[in-house]
Parts: sequence; structure tokens; C-alpha cells
Amino acid sequence: MSAPLRFVHVFSTFSRGGSQVRATQLMRHMGRGVEHVVQAMDGNIEARSLIGPGVQVEFEPAPATGGFLKTRKAQVSWLRGQRPDLVLTYNWGAIETVAAAKRAGLPQVHHEDGFGVEEVSKRFRRRNWARRWLLRGVPLIVPSRGLQRIAMDEWGVVAERLDNGVDLQRFTPAAEEPLALVVGTVGGMRPEKDYSTLLQAFAKMKRAVKLCILGGGPLERELRAECARLGLDQRVTFPGFSDDTPAHYRKFNVFVMSSRTEQMPIAVVEAMASGLPVVSTNVGDIGVMIAEPNRSLLVAPGDSGALAAALDRICADRQLRRQLGAANRAEAVARYAGDRCLEAFASVYRRACR
Repeated sequence: MSAPLRFVHVFSTFSRGGSQVRATQLMRHMGRGVEHVVQAMDGNIEARSLIGPGVQVEFEPAPATGGFLKTRKAQVSWLRGQRPDLVLTYNWGAIETVAAAKRAGLPQVHHEDGFGVEEVSKRFRRRNWARRWLLRGVPLIVPSRGLQRIAMDEWGVVAERLDNGVDLQRFTPAAEEPLALVVGTVGGMRPEKDYSTLLQAFAKMKRAVKLCILGGGPLERELRAECARLGLDQRVTFPGFSDDTPAHYRKFNVFVMSSRTEQMPIAVVEAMASGLPVVSTNVGDIGVMIAEPNRSLLVAPGDSGALAAALDRICADRQLRRQLGAANRAEAVARYAGDRCLEAFASVYRRACR
């Protein structure tokens, strides 16, 4: 038997998020033919619990950072010692490793999955120039049409757009819709998710339904305090992180996303596969991801009144929930089957390997 390939993954953080979820899916998909090394530049590796058994993966400590040049130098030495068949880098926080892999002459693939709220409308000029210089000649994968345009127009780089997929055997509709109306959302409690606007929308709703915010993050304490201020303590639950997200989706009647910036959020694909109607801000590719009949429930980012109205509308109409949920499930089956989407990523990786 031939020796397994060795893939080195470098993330700004290996906390739970879209790119980390997809990376763990790919580790399982590629099986025992690939061994993996993961390095998180901030030392956070909480997404390791998503990997599951049977995957060969090691975790390496982050380098001692000290500016771009010092970090690049440390990463050149470290990468050469790893002797990888492929270096996989994720987002701006791993840009020094992109430079290091080029300096070391190693094959690599870079992923860009989106921006923080500070770069929603305009990207930082310094970062644009760095990407234009460093990503030239590097295979680049993005998940959305918007990011593909940004890569070409602002970075002068051709990017391949690949869809995020979902395991259609794990994420399935509930046998029966839950009787007590629950609106759910899944994601890290970070500024770009704009859960503050979501809580304000719930305070404005005519129907006193429940809200479940599944996840965790740096803003949890602040959001709990806002719940108390708005008088929502009895209507909002914070279960924390879960390794069994499919079970939580099946307890929801409606999925909601209040983000100010997204590209192709995996949580929306999971909600679609779970047969849920989606109420969301109209950001990224969400408007072309969800089924056409569901698109009337998209609202502008930051508009708590419009979000409340859309939630009231769907919560009041059981037949509409069934119709939109079934349409979203059919869309997920047709476009986002996990193995097919993951194999598209794996094919890019194999081409890039030496």
C-alpha cells in the first residue's frame, strides 16, 4: 500500500465555524488515504470534537508571532519540517502561511470564506494588496458568487467557487412538526451574526414564540444581558454548542439568520436539508441558495422591524411552513448533497498535490 498523503491545515482559529465544519467533513470524506495536521494561529482547537473517529489528525501549536516577516520565517521552517504533500490555508488569519508555503516551494490551496463586519462594504487596502501579491498562482476556493467577483475585481485573482454541502442522511426533516413554536438559529455569538437585531425583532413580534440560539462565543454574556433588558428571559434559550446539531434542527419550526455578512452559510444548508423554512437577512448567496418561494422572507440587514414581520408571518401559517420547508429540502437534495460537494473540494486538492 502507498503511504497516506500528508495535508497541513492552517487556520486563524479552529473554533466552530463554517470553514472548520467543512474541513472536518472533508477529513472524514478523504478517509485513511490522508493524514492531517491542524494548526490554529490563535491556539483555539475546539472544533476538534467535530472530526469524529477514524481520521488521522495531529494538532500543532501556533508559532510565536511577531509581525508578518517573523511569522512567515517561523512558518517556513515549520512547514519544511512537516514535509506536507499539500498546505491548506484558511482566510486572512493564515496569510503569513500562504507566503511561507510559497517561499518553501510547497503545493498549496487557499480558502476565503468571508469577512468580518469591518469589511462588509469595503475591504482594507493593505489586505487587498497582500492578497493580490500572495495569491497569484495559488489555487483559491470561495463559496459564493460575491467572493468570486471580489477575488477578480479587487485581488486580480481567479477563484473557483464550490458549494458547501450537507449530509442528507443526518440532516433530515422531523417526522412531525413540533407543537410548541420554536424559532432557531445556529452559529457563533460573534458581531457579524448580529444577534442583537434578532433579539430586538423578537421583542417586537406579535406572537410570543420561543427562540433557541445554538452555539457560543465571546458575546454570549452580552446577549444574555440584552435578553433580560428586553424582557425575553422566558422566551430565549442558550443551549451552548452541540455535536448533534441535526437533532436540534428537528426541534425547530423555523430557522432564522440575522447576519450582517455571510457568503454561503452552512447553517442555512443544514436548515434546508432539515426541511425548515428560512427567515434571513439578504446577504451573500442566501437569496440564490434557498428555494424560490422562500425568498419573500428575506429582509435587509439590521432591520429588526422587517425581521419581526417576516417571523410573525411564517409563525402564523403552518401550511406555508410545510410548503417552504419541503421546497428547501428538495433544493438541498438537488444541489447540496454532501459527498458530491466534498468530492469537488477533494479533486482540487488532488490536482494541487505534487
